[in-house]
Amino acid sequence: MKKNIIIYFLLVAWFKHGFSQTPKPIFSLADSSINVYFGANLKTTMLLTNRRPAPSTGTAYLLLPKDATGVEGTFDINARASTIYLAADGPQMGSFKLGTKMVFYVIRDLSDPAYGLLPAMMYVDMKNDQWRFAVGQQVDVFSERIPNMIDGYFALASSGCVGNSSRGQLRATRFIETGKNSKLSITLAASQPVSTYFSKDLRNNSENNGVPNLEWAVKYETKKDDNAWVPFNAFELAISGITGSYRVFKNETIGGVIVNTRINKPQVNGICGEYALRLGKRFGIQGEVYAGQALGNYLGTILQTTKGDNDNEIRSKGFWTEATYFWQKNLQSRFGYGQDECNKQDLMGAGVWKNSTYFGNVIWEVNKTVSTGIELTHKSTQYLGLNDNQGVTFMWMYQYSF
Repeated sequence: MKKNIIIYFLLVAWFKHGFSQTPKPIFSLADSSINVYFGANLKTTMLLTNRRPAPSTGTAYLLLPKDATGVEGTFDINARASTIYLAADGPQMGSFKLGTKMVFYVIRDLSDPAYGLLPAMMYVDMKNDQWRFAVGQQVDVFSERIPNMIDGYFALASSGCVGNSSRGQLRATRFIETGKNSKLSITLAASQPVSTYFSKDLRNNSENNGVPNLEWAVKYETKKDDNAWVPFNAFELAISGITGSYRVFKNETIGGVIVNTRINKPQVNGICGEYALRLGKRFGIQGEVYAGQALGNYLGTILQTTKGDNDNEIRSKGFWTEATYFWQKNLQSRFGYGQDECNKQDLMGAGVWKNSTYFGNVIWEVNKTVSTGIELTHKSTQYLGLNDNQGVTFMWMYQYSF
């Protein structure tokens, strides 16, 4: 997670530290070797736009086609970016340590203003210096890197940043020391394919193809420097991929009876290169570049997957890059750009073919509990068959963590 769009700003409180006297445990466990941690992020965001975003509930992935009235400004304020964290560490099983993590975020659906708790991560793992095995709801192995934006849900999704969604997985990682200050990691995962979907008229139903998606990643990185303010290593380089498929049932109503007439099997493929470079303790750059097809379920292809009666895959390519500068240890700025571009021919004359975003922000960690920040973005969304749109969004954030 790599850091990801759901939990990037999550801070964890460690109840065993910071007390003059040993506190009474919140949980009573039979095994005293297990440590339990709990934390939460209470986060309020305010969004102002001069063009209508989609969705309209505080997260602007892209802009809707230009409004004929010319009056397109929107306003939204909510606390749906809040998160709850629960984890356990231990016990020891031979050379492996067992652990678990659960992260819930306070949102049910980005297109629904109602609040709800959604499990973003819920897994059990066991690891040592050479191996890590994990099972449960986890973040994609494919394209794990993410920009540091105030809106952690958006994070340049549909503007060149793919992956970072959450799904069921079986995962194994091998760690290899390549030198005194560097290591290589190789990860392989079998993951949940596209979710089952039934259209209201039952004419277009999607489900998995009976086999899992395969995700993989190879990453080289130098060891962390505790004195650096930039939160990534001096050098990181990774390549990752995804391959899979799903099936779409095409049905027709014949004589009042729904009859299956065809089954399409779209192929999901993607490859991504990621990088990070830190220069000194204050400055760094990071980013990624990707290419693939039918990646709407992985926040690529501008959230589109297939087109036409035969469900032909939509191909796309994209990239993003971000520069980081720390003015002080608790005051930072991020500036970046990302774009996603679909193959025009695959859209068959209608759809979003290009989406791009410039952004800049200032984030101030007032103390270990409170942080705030502002962010300015410029978006451009280009359509086939509809009016293009471009505009500016302003976001403010206040966060209380414990």
